[in-house]
Amino acid sequence: MLTAVFVYGTLKQGQCRETLWPCLPRSVRPGWVSGSLFARHDYPAMTLGADRVLGECWEFLPAEMPRVLHVLDQIEGTNQHGVDDLYHRVRVEVYAVNGHRIGPAFGYHYASDPLEDGFTPVYPPEPNALLQWP
Repeated sequence: MLTAVFVYGTLKQGQCRETLWPCLPRSVRPGWVSGSLFARHDYPAMTLGADRVLGECWEFLPAEMPRVLHVLDQIEGTNQHGVDDLYHRVRVEVYAVNGHRIGPAFGYHYASDPLEDGFTPVYPPEPNALLQWP
């Protein structure tokens, strides 16, 4: 089982949902994943894409992962019975800012078209720039 979660929005350190993690991580490291980033005033969305989206890789003990995923799935609106997903939980490859591979982690991709929900695409100011929210 994967023991890490990549986050790029309100669950990052210093953001409004930082305190909602159900247990303390073993480590939190900056990193990036491939994707397309979309911004809105209240939270971001990410989908499959070729840009580099900056965030954090939170690592937990294997025994903690079921609890972590249960709580995050509720926060992200994933796998909630009888309700369409807001985000899908996916497997992503995380890289350190210097480009070295950190490894696989769970991440959350927006489940529908972000543009239809009022998000704005975030474009890199230059090739290979890291995109981030906010």
